Amino acid sequence: MHLGIIDIGSNSVRLIIAEIQKNGGYKVINDVKESLRLGMDVEVDGFISENKINATIDTLKNFKNLCIYMETVDIIIVATEAIRKASNKEDVLGRIKKAVNLDIRLLKGEEEAYLDGVAVLSSFYTKRSLVIDIGGSSTELSLLKDNQIYKCTCLPFGSINLTHRYGLNDIIIPTKEDELNAFLLEEFKKIPWLQEENIDSLIAIGGAARNLGRMDRKRKRYPLDVSSGYSFSDMDLTQMFNILKSKNLKQRLKVDGISKDRADIIVASTAILNTLVSVANIKDITVSGRGLREGILCKYINDNIGPHKDILDFSLEAIICDHNLDRNHAYNVYNSTRTLFEELTPMLELDDSYDKILKVACLLHDSGISIRYYDHHKHSFYIILNSPINGLSHKELIMAASIAYCHRSISAQMNTMAFTSIINRMDIEVIDKLSLLLRISEALDQNMMGIVKINRCSIDDKKVTIFLSGLKDPSLEIEKAMLNKDKFAEILKKDLEIKFES
Repeated sequence: MHLGIIDIGSNSVRLIIAEIQKNGGYKVINDVKESLRLGMDVEVDGFISENKINATIDTLKNFKNLCIYMETVDIIIVATEAIRKASNKEDVLGRIKKAVNLDIRLLKGEEEAYLDGVAVLSSFYTKRSLVIDIGGSSTELSLLKDNQIYKCTCLPFGSINLTHRYGLNDIIIPTKEDELNAFLLEEFKKIPWLQEENIDSLIAIGGAARNLGRMDRKRKRYPLDVSSGYSFSDMDLTQMFNILKSKNLKQRLKVDGISKDRADIIVASTAILNTLVSVANIKDITVSGRGLREGILCKYINDNIGPHKDILDFSLEAIICDHNLDRNHAYNVYNSTRTLFEELTPMLELDDSYDKILKVACLLHDSGISIRYYDHHKHSFYIILNSPINGLSHKELIMAASIAYCHRSISAQMNTMAFTSIINRMDIEVIDKLSLLLRISEALDQNMMGIVKINRCSIDDKKVTIFLSGLKDPSLEIEKAMLNKDKFAEILKKDLEIKFES
């Protein structure tokens, strides 16, 4: 089924349409926005102007027509700080309802912050993380502890109203910047838990965060064009802030990574982020590709289908379903590879921290077949890198994709030179080891029926023996798996033998 979610924000009005699977998995199939800057009206006049009301109504009519065309079962509309603060909010909401015939839920600031937390928890494993969502007229903060939402707060300032108050849209006047920094420092110090909680990371939501992440990737020539999960340091943030505030609007429009509709307000957003990082003594900032709309979507799924137990498994099941993969074969290969991993741990010298990488590589190694069977390992590599896989860092994604790339044959060696700024020589050694285990397991399930099982392995001074059981004589499977014997000897320094235990 399809669900439409519309967010009437201070900077833009956005719609996402998501396709929700029966198991609760989903994918966004459309994402459109109109930059109406309702927050500027409220900041200057205290109310939303007639022109902006009409523009909002026209936008919502277009969005509703798109939802109807794409056969959504429901449309959820929420409004945030701009309408919350508008003196004519009741008139605005009433006129929208009459013109569009849709109810709008006016969110409280703490509700926004909570839904931001829901979005992050659906895509990241967290220990003690702070979530920030910088909007046009407000900034939401959520404190996450051990994958739970612990605190939520909303601050009544954002990129649009601060830009207006301190004249930040074009040339930055030093005295105004000093006033801005003093204001932000005072506001953040009013939140005592920011310094008390010993926060280990900041997860940033919204367009400003995505722009800064893209800017940092461009200036570092980062090889992976994936926004969500990208991390940069507090020092990187300070450098970007210094670059942006030293330029006028015309110059900022030319900065790689900064979108044209955000160049006039990006200094304010960056100042908010930079001050918060300093106050909370945070060293790492991670960009989230999901925000308020995804939080609403995940809450809808939790309420109507049921919550998911593990974010990685949840996303993998959705991708398996979306690409119509043979689920039994995928799990047969993963279970066999996992057994080999456990049995050969003394030789591999790897711990359980690699299990997420192994699981993704094994379960999605055939995903490229959905594009084309021939050379599907190459397509699997691309799909893994560009699918919404929860809970993995960029390094882990590249490693999983590279392992899957090497699953078909010994000669299929992934060129990792492009990613040397992310993975190192030791990571490549891990890729070689785990792809070897995957190739053996794939060979042992070449009939894709799970008939052959790996029971155990024995290790002696010169040789590793893999003992199998099953419903039939696995001579063909063993013959294919033994094609890896030379690579096995090269990587693990022992001979390989495979025996069937009837």
